[in-house]
Amino acid sequence: MGNIPETITDAPIRKRAAFLRLVRKSLWFALPFWALMALYVYDDPFMVLRKYDLYDSDVMLNEHHVGWQIYKNHNDSVHFNSFILGNSCTMAFRCGEWEKYLAPGDRAIRLFGNAESMKAIILKLHALESESAEIKNVLLVLDRTSLSHSELLTGPSHILPAAISGCNPFVVQMEFIQAFAMPDFLFPYLKYRITGRVEPGMKRMNPYGRIRDSKNNDAFNPREKMIEQEGEAYWENRKKEFPERVGTVTIAETAIFQKQRRILEEIRKVLRRHDTSVRVLISPDYSQKELHPDDRKILQGIFGKENVYDFSGINEFTEDYHNYYESGHYRPLLGNQLLERVYNTHHSG
Repeated sequence: MGNIPETITDAPIRKRAAFLRLVRKSLWFALPFWALMALYVYDDPFMVLRKYDLYDSDVMLNEHHVGWQIYKNHNDSVHFNSFILGNSCTMAFRCGEWEKYLAPGDRAIRLFGNAESMKAIILKLHALESESAEIKNVLLVLDRTSLSHSELLTGPSHILPAAISGCNPFVVQMEFIQAFAMPDFLFPYLKYRITGRVEPGMKRMNPYGRIRDSKNNDAFNPREKMIEQEGEAYWENRKKEFPERVGTVTIAETAIFQKQRRILEEIRKVLRRHDTSVRVLISPDYSQKELHPDDRKILQGIFGKENVYDFSGINEFTEDYHNYYESGHYRPLLGNQLLERVYNTHHSG
């Protein structure tokens, strides 16, 4: 006799068994992924899934998100009407110090971004408008680099919250999920999760503890304490962070072109709608490169010559290296001097 033919019911049973084996294998392979996703949701390492009262973490956070959440957390009770906008050099300007030059009752908050772009600044102003915020005072802290950025930056450190950018919230969250799953963050984070310690070299981790004020987003730079402890040795021991300067005037390349100019004009339009008092401050960069005169002229034409203060180049503020944490950031003691110069000059003029 020949082979007995496969019955009608045998084939589906075998196919179903093969399918179930495939499903089981797939589930086993996917188990680590779902475990990581569960850990991500449970830990919320970047503090972007839920609302928090305090935004200090052992993980370096997205400053756009932090600033916006601090604003949302406290605006109903504080009624912020004054905003420090710009790049990370805003750390030199304490809200309480700035408020000394404003009207009694004015309350300030810092809404900055690392390597802030002009596009991000205008979107933050539009977001404040959508919140029906009173935009009475604005301090714009800029430099040549920030003036040159006309597009939004991407990545977990730079992406704007959906409430500001208008992007799909899922797209924003995917940036953080992808960053979490990258081995250069995930493996150190898992080690931190087990040991509870932040070790040197752990990417996107914060070894300093508290680095911001939970009410107005003032920066607490840990290097200030180092300077207090070390004195002059702080600069002596970090000469690589303070490269030799040429000591002659160097003009930076032009930063403002058509795209940047349109955004600056849009910023000014928003500020005019709110009759905002604005000061544009060009940072005193350690490099002592001077802002291009054409850029300064454009800024003065848009915001008014009396409202633009250019501290770039070689001057009394950039000459003293004690004013700097490192070549990229200056200290609040210099920020206080700049505020005094800006507002006393303005009032006396």
